[in-house]
Amino acid sequence: MKYALFLGCFIPVRLPHLELIARDVLPELGIELVEINDFTCCPEPVGFLADNITGLAISARNISIAEEKGLNIITLCNGCTYSLKKANHVLKENSVLRGKVNEILEQTNHVFSGNVRVKHFAQVLLDEVGINLIKSKVKKPLNNIKIACHTGCHILNPSNVMGFDNPLDPTNLDRLVEALGAQPVYWDKKTVCCGWTLTNYGQRESAGRLLEEKFNSISRAKADFLTVICPQCFNQFDRSYLYTSHGKKNEWKTPTLFYLQLLALALGRSIEDIKLSMHRIRNAILEDKLRRVIS
Repeated sequence: MKYALFLGCFIPVRLPHLELIARDVLPELGIELVEINDFTCCPEPVGFLADNITGLAISARNISIAEEKGLNIITLCNGCTYSLKKANHVLKENSVLRGKVNEILEQTNHVFSGNVRVKHFAQVLLDEVGINLIKSKVKKPLNNIKIACHTGCHILNPSNVMGFDNPLDPTNLDRLVEALGAQPVYWDKKTVCCGWTLTNYGQRESAGRLLEEKFNSISRAKADFLTVICPQCFNQFDRSYLYTSHGKKNEWKTPTLFYLQLLALALGRSIEDIKLSMHRIRNAILEDKLRRVIS
């Protein structure tokens, strides 16, 4: 399982500890990560719509670089997955649009052929590694740890292109959590957006109300932790106090863990190894519970 690692912009700049963890644990599961220095922004799927010709050309250039290396792409981000995978799909299906994009790419000495696949790391874990192998690698089962799973939006829609899970009832992240020995919980706001777009495009009050609904639902479900597979979702939840509880009576104390952090713990890494100290929302009681489970 050899993949071109597409880091995107967000993780290296804002959440470098997630990159560190990915580079540490994915090879342990047989996923070889190949460094590609020429990759650029995916581009970002909301502010810079990948539907327009410039956005498609940027995505196509990234894909063409992987094609030249003969490697499929693995991403750590839902947004990057969306931009690259959608562009890959659209350009394979539309020969006229593909021709226009390749005219642009001629200026960069690249050509899009459409002969590689783009996969989110969670898809690789499910489709290539497999639940059984993940279970066999677990050294420290996360028994009695209750997890609220938030899959995110961009990896689910459009479902015919993304092909990851049922947008109305996503369960694949729950399966990945169960493979580590943890217990996914039911919560009624599971499929509601994290509000990242609202926060970053001038609607912070609306994002705050949305986040309050999410965290109230998590609280009712009695989850110890929230887990995500998208860095933007991670950042949104880990900074939720800025939009919800900051200055108010309620203080949200449900920490957010990127799935690869849970995976790292189950594979034998420590609390210190997963860089929990870099998180904004901390809960000493829950961290102690986690320490006891992996001790």
